[in-house]
Amino acid sequence: MLSYLHGYHAGNHADLIKHAVWLAVLDRLHQKAKPFTLIDTHAGAGCYPLTGEQAQKTQEYKSGVALLQGWQPVHPVLQRYLQVLNGFSERQQYPGSPLISVSQLRDADHLHLMELHPGEHERLRTAIKYNRGNGHTHVHHRDGFEGAIALCPPKPNRGAILIDPPYEQRKEYDAVIAAIKQLLKRWPQAQIVLWYPLLSQRAGDKTGQSEAMCETLAALPHNVLQAELRVDDPANDAGMYGSGVCLINPAWQIDDQIDDMLNELTAQLGVAAQSTVTWLNKTD
Repeated sequence: MLSYLHGYHAGNHADLIKHAVWLAVLDRLHQKAKPFTLIDTHAGAGCYPLTGEQAQKTQEYKSGVALLQGWQPVHPVLQRYLQVLNGFSERQQYPGSPLISVSQLRDADHLHLMELHPGEHERLRTAIKYNRGNGHTHVHHRDGFEGAIALCPPKPNRGAILIDPPYEQRKEYDAVIAAIKQLLKRWPQAQIVLWYPLLSQRAGDKTGQSEAMCETLAALPHNVLQAELRVDDPANDAGMYGSGVCLINPAWQIDDQIDDMLNELTAQLGVAAQSTVTWLNKTD
């Protein structure tokens, strides 16, 4: 469970959809002056050198963030995303969700970062030390689900939770469902952003697990929005051919915003890229 290191995958296509959608959620939170709380259940190291051994071994960033170099997007959320990235690209780094979140904090906002892996936790502490920004950032060395549930409902109780486990084992899909149910019991109005992989037959017994998980979440008595980005045909059996996010309790009309944003992003990524935005459940 502690073997996953995101440095091998930093800046890939999955990071693009996850972080762009997360910024869209934060953009809506910014529209009110009231402070908010953010919780990141699987924070990772916070910042990743694209010239480092891990990133260079896989070079997944070349089909992700590298394709955004020199890009001038029209959508305001994508513009903000590029502004955040530009501060790190000069140092040939990619900021993980912790530093993206830090960049959006206001003085009264709170950010809680959970990371269980000892090495990643220490790297996260260092990254936050040198990139504190505004607001109040708290780094926790603990299990992300346990920590998030324990903190809920937070103060202030307006905000969002980002969940993006590595899904190394099949049981993690069930753990996600159980955690989300507990989180919603304790913090019913929380906006939850759940990332998941789209896997071809090469993934073996994990194929279809994301789809089954989303179907289960669609039965929750909450609005559930799904956004997916595919960069390959699953028939090519490339392993992870794309990824998606489920948004639970999404902000009003954010579906149109995300659809416009992903259409512009996929056009930049190339002809193979496709995106969809779909309501899995709409209670109002």
